[in-house]
Amino acid sequence: MSGAVGAGSGPLGRRGDVESFCIGMPNVFNLLASLGMLLAVPVGTPVAIPDSDTQWATASIPAGSPLIVDDFGASAFNSFIADGLGDQSWNQVRIEQRMIIRIAPRLPGQMYTPMPAAPQPPRFYERKTSKCLPITSIAGVQIESQDRLLLVTRGRKLIGASLDKSCRARDFYSGFYVERNEDGQLCAGRDTIHSRAGANCAITKMRELVLEDD
Repeated sequence: MSGAVGAGSGPLGRRGDVESFCIGMPNVFNLLASLGMLLAVPVGTPVAIPDSDTQWATASIPAGSPLIVDDFGASAFNSFIADGLGDQSWNQVRIEQRMIIRIAPRLPGQMYTPMPAAPQPPRFYERKTSKCLPITSIAGVQIESQDRLLLVTRGRKLIGASLDKSCRARDFYSGFYVERNEDGQLCAGRDTIHSRAGANCAITKMRELVLEDD
């Protein structure tokens, strides 16, 4: 009895214990079996690969753009793009600008400041002079009034030469021509002057203009 008991007291002394140990570790045996099968395959042996057509028969490329919602419709979107790109007409764009300039009022202290007065023109008085004037002494001419010319002499004298009533002084704005007489004088009541525009006018009288003293 003692020998039988001693033989059955070890970890594998009973059959029931061995069976329970084998049943409790099925995953370990399956793993070892798989490794044994892999080690048994010689190096260089071709391995069968499943056909891609049969393996991925259910995979396909989706149709349409993923950004378009089915409710909107791809056809409506495509027609919108086609209409926008197909329009070859150009509209003219006109850009206008306005500039507004503001005039600021004067400062309060300057509201009633008088404007600077324009310089007064010099004042002359007339006096009698000879009715003849040497032609060589005339340096220039300018219009004084509607029917009167102002002759400037080389001696800085101003001689007013009145014209006939039918003449206009503005016809002689660019000067005049006069025929030289034997005495070389331009005389009032005798000589006629000619403009470049073709006007002919007689001088009726002459007066000297003298600057007034202040």
